Amino acid sequence: MNAAPVQGEAPMSRRGGGLPSHAHAAAPSTTTTTTQGAAHRSAALRRAEELTAALACHGISADVHELASGRVAVSVYYGLVAVTDGEEFRWTSPKSSCRGRPVPDAEARMAAVIDRLVHDYRILRSRPLTDVLGSELPLLADVLVADHVVPR
Repeated sequence: MNAAPVQGEAPMSRRGGGLPSHAHAAAPSTTTTTTQGAAHRSAALRRAEELTAALACHGISADVHELASGRVAVSVYYGLVAVTDGEEFRWTSPKSSCRGRPVPDAEARMAAVIDRLVHDYRILRSRPLTDVLGSELPLLADVLVADHVVPR
């Protein structure tokens, strides 16, 4: 998954929240829309990498995945994938609703995102992996397919 990129191509996945390489810099654009899209994408990537660095301070390793939509997914653990547009993070919390289903969660403040994801990570780590995989929590593959596949 972390194969070396072709020269001039940005890697699509990076582990551990390192600083972005020069390959992630937005290319100059002649249109405002493209420039805004590139700035939005780099903001999402920056926030995702900031999150992975903070999670690493808690002993949690996470993967960063750029999505075709310009959003960025941070895969924290099986069933715990946060997606950011650069402004806020969204994920499905393993905490159960009154109906016993996972709860959608969203937060813009980085400190709150970190605290809640660390808490959710601990909940998932305390469960048998077979229970996590058999739950309604989305896996990274679900997020990637939803972002890349257009239903007909």
